[in-house]
Amino acid sequence: MGGVCVSLEAMETLAASEESVRRMRADAAAAAKQSIADAREYGERLIAEAIQKSADEIKELAKQADEKAKAEAMELAGSNENRKAVMRAKAESRTEQAVALIVERIVNG
Repeated sequence: MGGVCVSLEAMETLAASEESVRRMRADAAAAAKQSIADAREYGERLIAEAIQKSADEIKELAKQADEKAKAEAMELAGSNENRKAVMRAKAESRTEQAVALIVERIVNG
């Protein structure tokens, strides 16, 4: 009868060990799944942040480009105004010369 008792105890110990191993495997699998889920969430958050940062940078670059284009347009407009003023002054000078020449021809002529 003593042998049966030892075998029963050994079987119970073996069953408890098997149950412990099953629990450890289940816990390890759950931990692995959670780690994967955490890593996926972290990666998706990093991607979302990178996308937002890129969008912000694009918006800032577009703003800078727009400001630069406006400044260049203003500079060009000022330059054109200067050119028009110079041309107007030359035209007025030539008009005065032409009038003086016509008047001289009429008087002398």
